[in-house]
Amino acid sequence: MGYKIDKNKSKKINKLNKILIAGGLAIALSGQGYFAINMFSQLEGIKQNDTIIEKVIVQDKENTLKNDIQMEQTVEPEYTPKYDINALQAEYPNAWGIIEKPNGNAFPIAITNSDEEENYYLKHTLDGTYSTSGCLFLDSQNDKNMQNQVSRIWGHNLLAENMFGDLTEYQNQGQTFYDQNKTYTLYTKNGVYKLEVFAALEEDGTLQEFDYQNQEDFLKDMQNNKNSSNFISDVNLEPENKIIVLACCTDRGSAISGNNRFFVYTKVTPVYEYNLNNTKTL
Repeated sequence: MGYKIDKNKSKKINKLNKILIAGGLAIALSGQGYFAINMFSQLEGIKQNDTIIEKVIVQDKENTLKNDIQMEQTVEPEYTPKYDINALQAEYPNAWGIIEKPNGNAFPIAITNSDEEENYYLKHTLDGTYSTSGCLFLDSQNDKNMQNQVSRIWGHNLLAENMFGDLTEYQNQGQTFYDQNKTYTLYTKNGVYKLEVFAALEEDGTLQEFDYQNQEDFLKDMQNNKNSSNFISDVNLEPENKIIVLACCTDRGSAISGNNRFFVYTKVTPVYEYNLNNTKTL
């Protein structure tokens, strides 16, 4: 999903550089003023995302259990997620959750219900701040409770590690990058999930299936993706698995590559879940 620059409004610019600043969203222009404005907007958005994350980090507290000589049974400390998603949603009703990268960087994820809302979060952070860095968001075609077999999270392909700017390194660096970046962690109001990377490749973003008629087709597609990737994954796939796709523009940018997007496929494994009655289950 790319935000394309209106070239008719850029006649005073002598040259378009094909330097990606935001995966086809903010192609840097040769005029230093435009470049600086785009960079400033991105940095403001990234700073705002960090501020949102910091608000909902659950401070580490030592679990001290008092010894009761009348009790011989060991009490297990209650599991506490790193981020308080209820607090996040209380302040930002459009929040879906938080994703933490293998390097520890975390970003909020918005819920979208239409193309219009998706376009909004391409250029706004979760709190409504305008920024070319935008906000990660769940595809509007997906159920927010992950009832689809395949769900998709979109983000910008920014420079360096910002947002989803490092996803294409699974292709560029191959095995080296994969070995160091195998697992993401997803936090939602329903629980905490491990996202194990098993495939990464460029595809036509309009052809993604979210639900399969039979599990054989699903497993065949996922296995083909795994085999087509530029690294060897040790993740074992089963027909009943749920998948989350991390999606961004290619390194060439959406304005150049048409419908093609870069997808990183991850297998969803529950770490800790909340039942609908708010009791907890492993």
